[in-house]
Amino acid sequence: MIDIALKDIKAKKGRAAMCIVGVMVCVLLIGTVNLVLYEMESGLEGDLGTVHGKLYFEKNGTGFPPHGSIISENLGNEVMNRSEVNPDKSTKALFMPVQTDNFSRYTMIVGLSPGREETFIENVTVKGKASLVGESKNSVIIGAQVAENFNATVGSTITVSNNKYKVIGIMKPMGTGWPLTIDNSVIMQLSHAQSVTEMPGLISTVIIVPKESIDVAEIDLQNAYPSYSIYSQNDTQKTLDDNLSQIRIFFNMISVFIFGISVIIIMIVMMMSVKEKTKEIGTMRAIGTRKRSILALIIYESLILSLIGGIIGIILMPPTYNMLGLLMGARDVNFLSFYIPTPIIIQVLVIVFIIGTFSGLLPAYIATRISPINALRYE
Repeated sequence: MIDIALKDIKAKKGRAAMCIVGVMVCVLLIGTVNLVLYEMESGLEGDLGTVHGKLYFEKNGTGFPPHGSIISENLGNEVMNRSEVNPDKSTKALFMPVQTDNFSRYTMIVGLSPGREETFIENVTVKGKASLVGESKNSVIIGAQVAENFNATVGSTITVSNNKYKVIGIMKPMGTGWPLTIDNSVIMQLSHAQSVTEMPGLISTVIIVPKESIDVAEIDLQNAYPSYSIYSQNDTQKTLDDNLSQIRIFFNMISVFIFGISVIIIMIVMMMSVKEKTKEIGTMRAIGTRKRSILALIIYESLILSLIGGIIGIILMPPTYNMLGLLMGARDVNFLSFYIPTPIIIQVLVIVFIIGTFSGLLPAYIATRISPINALRYE
C-alpha cells in the first residue's frame, strides 16, 4: 500500500504540494514558537543557577536580578556580620543595567567584593582569570553575550558607558539563545562599580551563603528586617514561572490554532483525493481488497505528505528563528550556525505524526464506505 500511496502522490502533484505546504507552515510556525519558549525557559533557568544554595537580601518587591534594589553598604555590612552568614563566601553586590550604543540588549554591571566572585559565578566556567584579586580597578570578567557583542577576547579592551575596561576573563555561555543576566554581565570591583554608576556607599543586595552547619531554609532574616526581602531559589523559580506562565498560555493558544487549521486543510485535501479516486477504490474493493487496506492507503498517503512537509519545516526553522531575532533587534546573527534542540525536533515529529494520522482518518473512513457497485458507475 505504501508504493500505491507514493504513486498517487506523484500523480497528483498539485494536491500533494498543497498538503506539504500546509504541514510545512504548521511545523514552521509551531516549531518556531516553541523554540522561542524553549530558549526563554532554558535561558532563565541559567539565571536560577546563580541563586542556588544562596539568599539575596534586597529591598522589598525587587526580584531577580536585583538592579531595582538600593540599600546602604552599612546595612550590607550588618547582614554580613550575622552569626548564620558565612562572611568568607558571602558578598555585597551592586547590579546596574546600562545601555550600550551599539547593542539593543542591556549590559549588566555587577560590582562584587574582590575574591568573592565565585559566589555569583560558581556554576560558570571562566576562560582566563576568574578573580579580580590583585587586578587593576578597570579589570573585568565578562559574560559570553558581552564578549560576543564587543567581539572581545581575554586581554582585549572594551568600552562600556564611556569607560574602558580590560577583559581578564570570559564566562562560558549559560543560556542557549535568550539573554541572561549572567551572560550579559560585566563583573568589576564593587568600589569601582559604585564610582562609575555614581552610587557611593550603596549596593543592590547581599548574596548570602550560610555557614556549613546551617541550611538556607533555616536562616530567618525576615523578622529582623521586615522592610527587606530575603530572596531564595524557590522565590526565583516562582518569579520565573510567573513571568513565563502568561507567555506559555499565549504560545500554546497559537500552537493549537495553527494545528487545528493545518489538520482541517489537509483533511479537506485528502477528502478531495478520495473523491477523485472513487472509481479506483471501487475497482480495488471489487477485486477483493479489504477495507483495512483501503484505510491504510489513505493514512499512508497522509503520513507521507505530512512527513515531507515536516522535514522541510524543520530545515526552515533555524533561518526563521534567526530572522525573528533580527526583527527583535539581535545583531550579528549567523544563519549557518544555529542548531535545533533535540526536544524541539521530537516535539515537531510528534506533531507531524498526529497531523498525518488525524487528518487522514475521516477521508480513510469515507473511502472504506464506498460501495464497489456505485463506485464503478462513478464518472
